[in-house]
Amino acid sequence: MNDPFHGLRSHMKTMKERMKASGAALVVMKDNRVVEEWYDGFHHDRTGARSIDASSRFNVYSVRVTYIALAAAICIEEGSIHLHDPLKDYLPGIPGEATVQHLLTRSTGLKWTEGRAEAVAPPGTVLEGKRPDLVAAIIQKATGQTIREILHERLIDPMGWTHTGWMGAAAENLVCDVSSLGYPTIRLGADDGTDRNLFVNARELAEWGNLHVTGGMKDGKRIFPEKVILQVTTPVVHRSGQPSFGYFWWQKEGQGSHPQNELGATLPDGSFQIFGASGCACLVIPEYRAVAVRLFNSLYEGYDYLADIQGFGDEVMRGLRKGEC
Repeated sequence: MNDPFHGLRSHMKTMKERMKASGAALVVMKDNRVVEEWYDGFHHDRTGARSIDASSRFNVYSVRVTYIALAAAICIEEGSIHLHDPLKDYLPGIPGEATVQHLLTRSTGLKWTEGRAEAVAPPGTVLEGKRPDLVAAIIQKATGQTIREILHERLIDPMGWTHTGWMGAAAENLVCDVSSLGYPTIRLGADDGTDRNLFVNARELAEWGNLHVTGGMKDGKRIFPEKVILQVTTPVVHRSGQPSFGYFWWQKEGQGSHPQNELGATLPDGSFQIFGASGCACLVIPEYRAVAVRLFNSLYEGYDYLADIQGFGDEVMRGLRKGEC
């Protein structure tokens, strides 16, 4: 019997054990349909925990920044924000000449200390951490709307999603994080889209990735303009010797040997991915019209996350190619 994703499930099981996660979920889509779906473990590591299933919602941590990037792209497309506007036009007190474009591609050249910004490099020349909170602040100042309001109006409600949202209160289907603290936790916060508390289940995260394959379409219905998808997935800043980025998405453009590259060496150019602190990831492979998402709930450190996430992409590709045989 053909089982193209056996190796991918084995990789998931190995990494679940290695990162000490209590739960895991996996969904692979190709040509707009689910071709692999797998769940394993429990919502936390204590007796009596609920089993992971299709309704289980994981905190996706940095994966959330791609949703914020979409909100920014919508605002840019509609003209309420301009890509080359200086950040200081929206956020008084920021030094230098960094623009909205630099913020979305992690290259402002700014260093933040105790809430204050210092220009330490020319914009567009260095890779730095993500600042989705600043993007959210710019969007709210320019539009009067929060990230949550924009995404519910333009994405979450039109898609009919009921398992995607920033959570301010506990719910039965939320998966706890496990870590060296010795007890499970759930990170809750403001529900306006500014905090690290976006919870998503595997199927809706896969549908999110698939919108980037279809150009913003679902079942023949346009959710948002294709131009918006092209904005977020086309690298707008190329740095010598640095990985390429769209709006927060890691891009694969002949950079398999770069030491910071998170995408597996066998992934074709044009693929892109986002990775979160708990081990979750959303990988989009346009050449194969495919998406692979994985969810874990571990905040443990000490394992080789780069080899892990690269291996995940390589196993996805192996499965897709086997499925074509």
